[in-house]
Amino acid sequence: MKLNSFLIKISAIVVVIFTIVSCDDDFNAVGSEVLGDINFEDLHYSATPVITNKVFDRVQTSGLPVNLLGVYTDPNFENVTTTYSILSQVGLPGNVSPSYPDGAQLKSVVLNLPYFSRSIGTEEVEVISNSNDDTVVEIKTNYELDSIYGNDEIRLSIYKSNYFLADFDPGSEQRKVYYSNDIASFGSEIEDLLLYTKEDFKPSSEEVVIETGEVDNDGVTQFTRERLSPRLRVVFPEAVTTLFQSLFIDKEGDPEFSNANNFRNFFRGIYFKVDPADGKSNLVYFNMANANITLNYTYDQQETNVDLNEDGDTDDLVEQDGELVLSFSNNIVNSIQNPVSSIENIVDNNNNLYLKGGEGSYAVLDLFNRFVETNADGTITLDQDGNPNYTETPDLNDITELEFLRNQQWLIKDATIKLYVNDTETPNEDAEPERIYIFNIETGTILIDYCFDPTLNTNQPINSGIFHLGRLNRDDNGDFYQIKLTRHLISILDGDTDNVKLGISVSQNINVEAGQNCIPTSPADADGDFIPFSSIISHEGTVIYGNTNNVPESRSLKLDIFYTRSKDN
Repeated sequence: MKLNSFLIKISAIVVVIFTIVSCDDDFNAVGSEVLGDINFEDLHYSATPVITNKVFDRVQTSGLPVNLLGVYTDPNFENVTTTYSILSQVGLPGNVSPSYPDGAQLKSVVLNLPYFSRSIGTEEVEVISNSNDDTVVEIKTNYELDSIYGNDEIRLSIYKSNYFLADFDPGSEQRKVYYSNDIASFGSEIEDLLLYTKEDFKPSSEEVVIETGEVDNDGVTQFTRERLSPRLRVVFPEAVTTLFQSLFIDKEGDPEFSNANNFRNFFRGIYFKVDPADGKSNLVYFNMANANITLNYTYDQQETNVDLNEDGDTDDLVEQDGELVLSFSNNIVNSIQNPVSSIENIVDNNNNLYLKGGEGSYAVLDLFNRFVETNADGTITLDQDGNPNYTETPDLNDITELEFLRNQQWLIKDATIKLYVNDTETPNEDAEPERIYIFNIETGTILIDYCFDPTLNTNQPINSGIFHLGRLNRDDNGDFYQIKLTRHLISILDGDTDNVKLGISVSQNINVEAGQNCIPTSPADADGDFIPFSSIISHEGTVIYGNTNNVPESRSLKLDIFYTRSKDN
């Protein structure tokens, strides 16, 4: 999957570069020498896109930039409860066969999955420094958790998996793709052996303190502490340590460890399972690249000039520590489980657009393909606002809205869509997604306006790209998102860009441009469309007003085009 992700990123970069080069001249030509000219006037045209909802049975969840674990109940999506679990392969350090000193004995097996967190300051704390209860002052770091949603206790189980995650489809050189509903079909093999269960799992913002003690020459145990950022840290029980001794230490040099493929077939992975919990929320985002399983072992090493037992012999065996660190890598698959048909039942309403991340739904916009009425002489019939009248039953004289726009001698200044949140359907403002995303539905790629956005900032995703993809705004008329499509529209009118349908989804991070394959419910789209990574890793949902007659006019979804034209036209 690393190769696949690399190729996707390279492809996205090439598309961006090509787009920048191809659109620069167009924009400069359209906007030249119009300001201040008394022969021109500024006008407004309002287009009404055809909009539909699309729901997905499953989405690709292998190769995601981050992974989700837990339960989320969405208050703005009829309290749909979604459960996220993770199945991951593990890898040896350097993909080489590990070696151990003679007599190595496994002491502990420890799992570390750091949360996303940031330091919010430090403080001095007094701690016991030895077995005599003496104290010292140490510096404690205080943290604030990021990407944690909900505060309920849920059941977390960790299993050794015996399901083999293949790299390639049988008989194919194509990288195998795993989907959000695949884990549910893998059967009991993914729960081969229960390693750990916590009934009341809930992330904590407290730093993790690991205390160790060493007896000095006076027989006093001196304590030392290692302070780690907040994380899920599990010291597995003794039975697991015994198992890993037999699977790793005792099999040193065996063929199972001779290469990465043999090892992945031998030790097939770890499964993090969360049980559904209706009405509860406790969802954690992990970067699995920062997670590991550490095998801590001890061994005796001959040391000279040491007399530990004070028998006069200064050539004694001294206990030493070693470790083997296993990474989570290669195939990492997220399971996303919604109640059966819950999303489909919700979106069966044409008055609204339903945007839901994960294995959810998005909106499809079809611009300028409606037909406009023409008179017998070929002139366009206009409504009271000067806009063309649409017709659902075109005759031979009628033309598409795109043809109408191309026939006008307009200099496009701005093209903007406002998407108003239906506040009657979304009662919880705190759970509204901050960002939405628009993309080419046929290729999954960004639009031309994205690459020209001066606010793009990879270090601050929440405020990145807000000129093209505005953050959630709140005003007296309601909460709304604003999307600017000026360059995209100019490119369509100039014939440089095909007028393809556009997808609108929620987004956890609009900087993640690459798309993923997904399988829609519609049989007409059985070959699959694209949906962005940023939607798949987003857990939230929102409801947007559509543009039917039942929608308030002030909140109806329109494409507002502001243009300049000659007064002579």
